[in-house]
Amino acid sequence: MQAVTVGGFGATAPFEGIGYFQAILVEAIGTFLLMLVIMGSAVDKRTTLSFTGVAIGFTVAGVITTIGNITGASINPARTFEPYLGDLVLGGQNLWNYFPIYVIGPILGAVIAALVYDFISSEEKLPYRGITGERE
Repeated sequence: MQAVTVGGFGATAPFEGIGYFQAILVEAIGTFLLMLVIMGSAVDKRTTLSFTGVAIGFTVAGVITTIGNITGASINPARTFEPYLGDLVLGGQNLWNYFPIYVIGPILGAVIAALVYDFISSEEKLPYRGITGERE
């Protein structure tokens, strides 16, 4: 029962002094970076899959290290949902008022990353003008 009373099942919540909008923005940025790496290493058919897991793993580690002390670094609504549900069922803290942070932020970040990746990786390239200024 100490998992509920002491650790809150690992429930994430913004740290003191972090506003609601700031937390959404931070979660969106973290998820954006993760989704961009996933799109570039695991989804794009032009890449080799030899280092996909390493790239994604290091990205997750970097994001957690960077935003962990701001929002708890959920970057996934499911990662927040279970601890909140466990706390609710077993009588822990009620943190559901923070749940929209961990839904809105990651969804925004993932959608924007997918759109950005689609734009930067499209086959239709803009005309390139080299040193001579001529089209190739």
